[in-house]
Amino acid sequence: MEFRQLTKSGINVSCISFGGMRIPRISEEEAYKVVNRALDLGINYFETASGYGDSEIKIGKSLGKRRKDIILSTKCAYDNPITADELKRNVENQLKRLQTDYFDFYQMWGTDSMDCFVKMIEPGYKYEGVRDLMKQGVIKHIGLTSHAKPKDVEIMIESGLFESVTLYYNPYKQEYSEVAALAQKLEMGVVAMGPLNGGFLGDETKELSFLKKGKARTNAEGALRFIVGNKNITTSIVGFESEQQVIDGVYAGDFYEDIAGTNDIEIISEKFREMRKILPENICSSCNYCKPCKEKIDIPNIFRLVNDAKVYGTWGFLKNKYMKMSKKADLCTKCKACMEKCPQKLDIIKDLEIAHQLLNS
Repeated sequence: MEFRQLTKSGINVSCISFGGMRIPRISEEEAYKVVNRALDLGINYFETASGYGDSEIKIGKSLGKRRKDIILSTKCAYDNPITADELKRNVENQLKRLQTDYFDFYQMWGTDSMDCFVKMIEPGYKYEGVRDLMKQGVIKHIGLTSHAKPKDVEIMIESGLFESVTLYYNPYKQEYSEVAALAQKLEMGVVAMGPLNGGFLGDETKELSFLKKGKARTNAEGALRFIVGNKNITTSIVGFESEQQVIDGVYAGDFYEDIAGTNDIEIISEKFREMRKILPENICSSCNYCKPCKEKIDIPNIFRLVNDAKVYGTWGFLKNKYMKMSKKADLCTKCKACMEKCPQKLDIIKDLEIAHQLLNS
């Protein structure tokens, strides 16, 4: 397992880390096995949040006396704004759930726009509460988690208020590559979330088989290999829910030496760029001008599912996502309001009918 420095203070973490988002899907008994298998195999950075169901409770019970062996990170409430006093009360409850008296890292969650960032650092709000708790030793380090525009995230991290930044990054989504490089220059740790793009990159289709380079045996391992091969990424969070997944993830933690000295990262990136060129020019651009739909159909997202399935062959995965949508394309009443607003003049009604046929079969 490759270990990398998370902050200039010298904290070293495994390049594959434990994400607690999926722990609520399994029993306490299984959670104990998964958490401890991860510890046994060298994973030492654990990330969770109060918004992840009973994740904090299960991880707290599973760690027991091994708490001291890890770097534990959790998040503030996603809600914006939240006052300093509210944050402190939340932290008190989180400490109880995780059965600890301190957090190594506390993440400023939901900082997804400049407005949220500005409000968060105002006197009396989130950031002040964390700083107070840092003075008491309850929180050791502070991090930022964001889905904001890359340029906005750059402003946030250049503020000097954070020691790490958690960004959405994988071979398919590389919008934050320059942000990660800047963070490393600022001696900040970079935590990659969404390594498989919600499972998309783990779908075993021949179209994505180019991910299987070097020692990677599966598309999922290839995606993780891509991430740990980027030295601007300190660690990649993986949402484990079985011991076998932990074993596979740790295997990927050895991939830096496998990819070092190669140009595989650029080859894979270019392959995704080339695949996107397959899409026709009159494709939905997700400008969202068609919204809101009176039937609450998420038109751009439905078109995105179809287009991704056509290009990357991930039909099974994306059909499953479509089945989970509460408002499917067949609810369209053909009012044509969306078509009147579409700058590309797409035949949205016809395209929705086709999308439903393809994704609902």
